[in-house]
Amino acid sequence: MHRLLIVDDEPAIVEGLVQMFQEREELDLDICKAYSAFEAIEIIKKTKIDVVLSDIRMPEKNGLQLMDEILFYWPSCKIIFLTGHNEFDYVYTAIQKNVESYILKTEEDKVVIGAVTNALSKIEDELMNNDLVDKARKQMLVMAPLLNKEMFEALLLGENVADLLSEDLFAGQALKLKGDAPVLILVGKMDCWPEGMSYANKRNTLYSVRNLVEQYLPSSMINEDIVYENSTIVWFIQLNSDTDRFRSEDDAIDWGGLVTYLKGILESVQNACRDLLQMDVSFIISRGAVEWDSIHKEFELMKAMMKKRSAAGLKMTIMDLGMTNEFFKVEPAKVSAYSDEFSKKLRLLEKRLDEGDVQQAEIVSRDLINSLKDEIAQNYLVGLERYYMFVLVFLAYINGQNITERIKEHSHFENFAMMDIPGDWLTTEAFYLELGKQICMEKKEQVDKGENLLVERIHRFINENLGGDLSLARIAEVVYFNPSYLSRFYKQLTGRNLSDYINSAKAEAAVSMLEDMQVKINEIALKLGFESPSYFTAFFRKMKEMSPQEFRDAIIHKTRK
Repeated sequence: MHRLLIVDDEPAIVEGLVQMFQEREELDLDICKAYSAFEAIEIIKKTKIDVVLSDIRMPEKNGLQLMDEILFYWPSCKIIFLTGHNEFDYVYTAIQKNVESYILKTEEDKVVIGAVTNALSKIEDELMNNDLVDKARKQMLVMAPLLNKEMFEALLLGENVADLLSEDLFAGQALKLKGDAPVLILVGKMDCWPEGMSYANKRNTLYSVRNLVEQYLPSSMINEDIVYENSTIVWFIQLNSDTDRFRSEDDAIDWGGLVTYLKGILESVQNACRDLLQMDVSFIISRGAVEWDSIHKEFELMKAMMKKRSAAGLKMTIMDLGMTNEFFKVEPAKVSAYSDEFSKKLRLLEKRLDEGDVQQAEIVSRDLINSLKDEIAQNYLVGLERYYMFVLVFLAYINGQNITERIKEHSHFENFAMMDIPGDWLTTEAFYLELGKQICMEKKEQVDKGENLLVERIHRFINENLGGDLSLARIAEVVYFNPSYLSRFYKQLTGRNLSDYINSAKAEAAVSMLEDMQVKINEIALKLGFESPSYFTAFFRKMKEMSPQEFRDAIIHKTRK
């Protein structure tokens, strides 16, 4: 799915074009609209745009000035100008700036549709011919110095910044980032690895994603990044001091605006990963910029959020910790820094339970219990400590995931209260294998429930904002989804297009309002987000096979009978 922005200071033209392209379902477009260049700029700051169809003559700021802003934020965006003036100066300037097309407003609809279709085809061709992935894999050979990796890993584990930089090992280490300025933290994680994928291929994929982000990030952002625990990529980002973008008059950084722009960049990265790597990746952004000494605490919170996202079975998400939402609420996780083989297996067990993988959870549980028996024979106290660590994995999962009463009734939770090593290991093993099975089953049910709650939240937002911004990008922001993926996810889950639900909701709301004879039709149009009454009439006729006035006349006629 691609995103089209339509810009014109005449609402009737905008609404007409929106309707025309909405009827071309084969183009699979998410359509945004703006009634001025300034309104368009606010949209492009927050949303990735692929094609812009804009009037070239607008008051205060014309299309050519708007184009400079568009190309700053989205350099690969295709721009098509519509105008009622066939003037050489405008045409020449547009061509000089590499505008995609220049079309007179007097042209037929098929010419406008053809221009947008051609622009979309070029985008697809550029994507297929793009060598971003090849570049990313070649750049694997030029990895960040090992010392940088070790230092940032130490920061994530909670080591003191001043202590690290004072050590001979890290003193004088060259960093692109400023140590006296806060950093924005970005975490990326693959949603799911293909079955049987080798370690080398997983590593290659992680570095491909890492370098794709590097390719898409603008020069206004400087960053350091590391691959953490062979499964997660962490970026540390600052704003380049040479740029005046995202800065106020007093030179304060607009971190909120920068994060919003970053989300659009990450959407491009996600789409590239899916199209070129056939892999889905999710991202989470910290609560604005954090001081270096707070990196560890923020990272723990981000890991907790990512774990909750995984528990809900969500993919292709872009989460912003700075935005509060009742759908996701987490407290900073309390995580111990494990280093031995047993602890690695514990983390693997957590992962299998999170994935709902019954068979693998059983295999890992058996392996852990066997190692516990061996450890106790050698060192009782160490074995006792590790036994509690093993029990804690299940207890923490149950408390953290709101396990239902069904599991609580099935399992004898008084076993958790035992302070001594079990006397009957066979019974203990059977208990935890069955508990793991129940947790995995619960996990699958929670995924299904989470999907249904997500659809309900989407519907609620639409019904509460029928007169507002209902673009795919805005709805996706509410549920932390990649906009392109949200469209496919919604249709897969409900069997209908999201735009169909929006149109149906607006039509039913219009019917309800039209039954109140005191409300004018023009007022109803505005309440439902139609700037042009004629477009509302065309919309209602399409949905109900009669105009709004005909619908009212029918009600009056029925009442008189």
